[in-house]
Amino acid sequence: MATRDRLVGSDASFFKATVAASATTSGAMTAGSFYKIAAISGTTVFPSGYAVGDIFLGDAAKTLTSANSAYLLTATEALDANSFKIEFSADEIEVTTLSDSTKHYRKGKNDMSGTVEGINFISEMKVAGSLLNRFVKTANATSAYVVSTLNAMATSDIFGVFYLQDDGTTSGETQAFMVAQIEFYGYSLGAAVGDAQAWSSGIRLIGNDPIVYFKAN
Repeated sequence: MATRDRLVGSDASFFKATVAASATTSGAMTAGSFYKIAAISGTTVFPSGYAVGDIFLGDAAKTLTSANSAYLLTATEALDANSFKIEFSADEIEVTTLSDSTKHYRKGKNDMSGTVEGINFISEMKVAGSLLNRFVKTANATSAYVVSTLNAMATSDIFGVFYLQDDGTTSGETQAFMVAQIEFYGYSLGAAVGDAQAWSSGIRLIGNDPIVYFKAN
């Protein structure tokens, strides 16, 4: 029987993922990996309802082909993140007419926004493709002041894997996670006596509609 049905913050984790440059067109999927669908033909590999660009949870019983291909995502836990918040909303469109005695509304398009926050880690900040590197160029120098690497501002696609329940091994538990292509719209650097050096960034959905997966252990 599942013991983690009522979730708390420590059940969660956040991963950043990048997408392979070319699609996988042969061989079995890797179970538990994430794939961005590149091509769909029928429902043998990808069930009905999936679309090109959606994120699919790898199934080792499914074989990819040129007709049913996908880009493998490489996910890495964001060790410097300590919180995230995702908000869903929709426009309220007033459709009231003169003959109505009360106001009438229609639901507009859904919207998703959020925030990711964390603590500045040197080990995370200096890596090519880091969140800092998405806003400024970064350079790594040796102890002899020799600049060994200059990282241009990162522009590659990035995906968020938001685990609401990140226990994938305990029998009876259910993993819960959302995978979505996102973009970060802010970063902060600074310090204050007695406080951790923290960062915060707004995020927006920029790809296909997100999918929330519930995976039984």
